[in-house]
Amino acid sequence: MLDISQTSNLIKNQPASDRKVLEVENLLDVKLPNVYKNLLKQTNGFSIGGGLIIYGTEDLVERNETWEVAEYADGYISIGDDGGGNVFLMLQDVNTTEVLVVDSGDMNPDNASLITSDFSYWISNGC
Repeated sequence: MLDISQTSNLIKNQPASDRKVLEVENLLDVKLPNVYKNLLKQTNGFSIGGGLIIYGTEDLVERNETWEVAEYADGYISIGDDGGGNVFLMLQDVNTTEVLVVDSGDMNPDNASLITSDFSYWISNGC
């Protein structure tokens, strides 16, 4: 379980059910990273200070369609954004823990920067 209790200005959602997470995976035809699924089951998305957002199941499909992730970042899933035009990506791999950031105007993962190689550490330390 991730400890996000010390993150200031945190607005978190109620946990997602296993069924809801599976429903989103089926709608997007992806396998979400296990670390991200575990977060969704703890808090179904959250925001920090009204800017940075980690998507919950309610936003995941819409945001990935809006960012056209399947077209421009094939093999990745957008898990959030910073509210300023930067999008957080993770590989569609159950074992991945890396988070990349890319400009929403250039969703090519080749142009992304590595934020962290440890999703859990990044989340636990307020992103």
